[in-house]
Amino acid sequence: SVVCNAMLSGYFKAGRLSDCFKLWDLMGKDGMRNVASFNIMMKGLFDHGDIGKASSVWELMQESGIVADSTTHGILVHGLCENGYSSNSLHVLKTAEGKGDVLDCFAYSAMINGLCKQGKTDEAASVLYDMVKSGYTVNAHVYNALINGFVGASKIKDAIRLYHEMGKTHCAPTVVTYNTLINGLCKAERFSEAYDLVREMLEKGCQPGVITISILIKGLCLGHKEDMALNLWNLGISRSLKPDVQMHNILIHGLCTAGKTQLAYPLYLDMNRFNCAPNLVTHNTLMEGFYKEGDLRNASVIWARILRNGLQPDVISYNITLKGLSSCNRVSAAILFLHNALANKIVPAIITWNILV
Repeated sequence: SVVCNAMLSGYFKAGRLSDCFKLWDLMGKDGMRNVASFNIMMKGLFDHGDIGKASSVWELMQESGIVADSTTHGILVHGLCENGYSSNSLHVLKTAEGKGDVLDCFAYSAMINGLCKQGKTDEAASVLYDMVKSGYTVNAHVYNALINGFVGASKIKDAIRLYHEMGKTHCAPTVVTYNTLINGLCKAERFSEAYDLVREMLEKGCQPGVITISILIKGLCLGHKEDMALNLWNLGISRSLKPDVQMHNILIHGLCTAGKTQLAYPLYLDMNRFNCAPNLVTHNTLMEGFYKEGDLRNASVIWARILRNGLQPDVISYNITLKGLSSCNRVSAAILFLHNALANKIVPAIITWNILV
């Protein structure tokens, strides 16, 4: 049985399903199937998305009088949930609990994930609370599954309540916990709360992802809270966060839009420290910021840097320059730039001509 089980598992991993079925039939004829054999067969079929055959193997196992173990129930819960049959998996869970089988945290989190995907967050919460009542030590993996479900269903209040309950049960939030909550708060435009959570996260030594911080910085800037965004940036840098070009562009854009280009410029100059090369969007944003503030000198410096860095100005670059020069009564210089654009085969947009009218 041990050898056959190993071969059966190997065939599934290699995707040789026809060999799996041949060996399975042979094992049945020779009476070599045991609980491990059934577990391997069900898991393999679930992994390949064949729910029907996996269910048939489960029925055959029961008919054969082979007693299912906790691994069996875990495989069934995982397989059914991952394939959209969370309600069926609840029955398996109750059967397992009735037998005194202890399922691992991944089976419970799979169950909660599956129920949440079907919009059944109340049922998912019941699974977690039943675990607590039964004395089961609920870990962060299970809590995270339900928090993610609440966030996905826009139940931010419930997600935050569950986060606080984690602390009461001495279960420390993980990076996943924080990132999920922060993303949810940002989507709900509750940026101040998200900011406080990031600060707490960093102070506890957890490192949020660049995407999470970028979303929050963008939200703070849209809410005209550029100082908070810059503080968050500095706090992240002090905790070894390595911002990418998109994260730089988000904060630079926010600062320039708020008329704080002089604060954005040092971020641009410091990008090489993070092995992060500014792109055309970075330059265009800064150039527009300087022109809006009437700073022709620094705007011209940015244009020169575009060319020096081997970047190709686009129609947006020329429009920013034309508008900036025109607003500073440099119409002759603007016309020269237009000729330069045409010489470089830049096709003017309607807005380009409107700028010069």
